[in-house]
Amino acid sequence: MKKNSLVFFILWAGMSLFLFSVSGWAQPSTHTVVKGDTLQSISVEYYGNRDLWPKLWKMNSFVTDPSRLHPGDVISLLKDVPIKAVSIQSVAELQSLIGADDATWAIKGVDVSEYCNVAALGFLSPDGVKPWGRVTADETERIFLAQYDNIYVTFEKDRKVKPGDIFYLYRESDSLDHPLTGSDVGTAVLFLGKIVLKEKVSESSFKAEIIESYRVMRVGDPLLPYKPISSCIQPSNPDWKKCGENKNCSAAIVASKDQFELEGQYSVVYINQGYKHGLERGNLFAIVTRMETSVTNGADLPDLALGYLIIVESRLETATAVVLNAKKDFPNGTMIKAVNLNRELEKTLAAQGIDIKALGIKKIDIKNELVPALIKMRENVDLKQDLPESLYLLSTMVKCSPNGP
Repeated sequence: MKKNSLVFFILWAGMSLFLFSVSGWAQPSTHTVVKGDTLQSISVEYYGNRDLWPKLWKMNSFVTDPSRLHPGDVISLLKDVPIKAVSIQSVAELQSLIGADDATWAIKGVDVSEYCNVAALGFLSPDGVKPWGRVTADETERIFLAQYDNIYVTFEKDRKVKPGDIFYLYRESDSLDHPLTGSDVGTAVLFLGKIVLKEKVSESSFKAEIIESYRVMRVGDPLLPYKPISSCIQPSNPDWKKCGENKNCSAAIVASKDQFELEGQYSVVYINQGYKHGLERGNLFAIVTRMETSVTNGADLPDLALGYLIIVESRLETATAVVLNAKKDFPNGTMIKAVNLNRELEKTLAAQGIDIKALGIKKIDIKNELVPALIKMRENVDLKQDLPESLYLLSTMVKCSPNGP
């Protein structure tokens, strides 16, 4: 094997797990399907990007179901996309090395649907939002609207909409102040329900049906286009370079969906930083506070982690997160600090006598390797005793496939 080969070796309770990267090999033009392969897994294996699977499907018109390939089929690979220096010759070989079944080493994420309704998250808007239209009438005589009600909506001029389009009904808060600095952080946009346009009744008006209800809705409520968000999230690290001077990627919780004074487990909270500042979907943050001390100078003491939250949606300047666990309730203004998942996993391995730096590993592919590794560890170790709290939390969450089966 070449000198520049990267080997990721995990030895745990008699189990060996190898992940290694091989660079400098000729770019293959085809891939022979083995049991468990999907177009998504092939896209990750060769390109490190699952979103390229539609291009693979287009190139291989004989494939009828991209998630159910037949062993022995030959998949033509993309000619205009360079192969990444990744993985191993095939997913099956990796599975064989670690003794994993097909489901264990599929692309995996963690499911947050038990913690929140991702369709009803809402978001923090720094400058407020401009509605696309409003509910102008309904077919009931009730004050409040409900699921399955037929309503009529009118859109602003020049909005291009058609039957079948889906929209949120929403309510916007008054301007919110930063709990620590008092500066204006924008408004909280609260989703009330979801509608689908049924038929056009005039130039700018449509008959619609309420298909989901989260909160009280009324005639006059404004509309915004529906944006689907998956409840399946792959844990990831922030973009450390975009954190600028804030190398630890720390921020403050400035508001919450329910506008409570205290937050806790399952709270949906808003942060006035987004992907412009390095925050990305899947980032895990520790909710921190200063450790109480009886001495006058406790500045050298580490922060105390009250719990953890995960970023579910990141916009340009704001992010929405759900609190996964909390030892006690905490107020808005509480600080959060990003968890470096690479560092946590490296520390875990080091505690077992495995120094990945000494093995020549430059970086672990957290997005594609962390959750499958945790799944295997869960089968072989006492996670609560041997894993850091952050990784233990992720290991106990329901696992899922971000883009289908």
